[in-house]
Amino acid sequence: MIGNAKELITHARASNQAVPALNIDSIDMAMAVIQAGERCQAGFILQVTAETLDIWGWEFLTETLMGMAEKASVPVALMLDHAKRLDYIRRAVDLGYPGVMFDGSALPLSENIAQTQEVVRYAKARGTFVEGEVGHVARDGEPPEWEHLTTVKEAVEYWEAAGIDALAVAVGSKHGHYRSAKDINVERVGEIYAAVQAPLVLHGGSGLPAELFGAVIRGGIAKVNVGTELRRVWWAAMDAARQSKPREALLSAREHVADRAIEIIHLMRSSGISPQF
Repeated sequence: MIGNAKELITHARASNQAVPALNIDSIDMAMAVIQAGERCQAGFILQVTAETLDIWGWEFLTETLMGMAEKASVPVALMLDHAKRLDYIRRAVDLGYPGVMFDGSALPLSENIAQTQEVVRYAKARGTFVEGEVGHVARDGEPPEWEHLTTVKEAVEYWEAAGIDALAVAVGSKHGHYRSAKDINVERVGEIYAAVQAPLVLHGGSGLPAELFGAVIRGGIAKVNVGTELRRVWWAAMDAARQSKPREALLSAREHVADRAIEIIHLMRSSGISPQF
């Protein structure tokens, strides 16, 4: 069934859990994470980027993912992730995406707020959930000085002005890269949540030490994005099956991604206590 991101996040916060937001790059990966959600009987957010949509075709991949979500036995909320351009947001909203994430984190705060407000005006008029980001979650390949942890002041200013539904914050995680416990500023999560009382989102959740999940979720994180971990599992399975027929390799990759997605879902449900991930 088509899920509602706001409802999933609200329920997660009430249960002291976080919603898994699982990024996919292909149809077989989408099949895998939906299978995982069904096996766990857990709703989740299925995320795709504009870059992935450009490769597959926006209409084709969107229609395929929507059809898969509708047939799922659990709520699957489709979301456009890390859209940096307003035309990407408009296109996704017009195609029926129930959620979009605008990433203006590289912009000066005033410009980030202004563009986010434009996103909100367009999306909210059509009933679309909006996530925004303040601070900057680093990613591999960027200069170290680009990383910018979210301050409480920035979070308050952005949240109060932007009109978004969920706030992505930078607290030491990193896109495409595993980090250790010492990298994550758990205290900052709690400080931001105390100031804004908003659903907070953690990007770069792959490989975060299990013991930290409970701390950041209790601190206010209600949605955790995981993409790199699923991609690494997919590639490992494909490499191991390189002598097989493509269909057999894809099936193996799908099964491995599903297994890891199940572990991730259990981890979010158990607030970081699970020893499996």
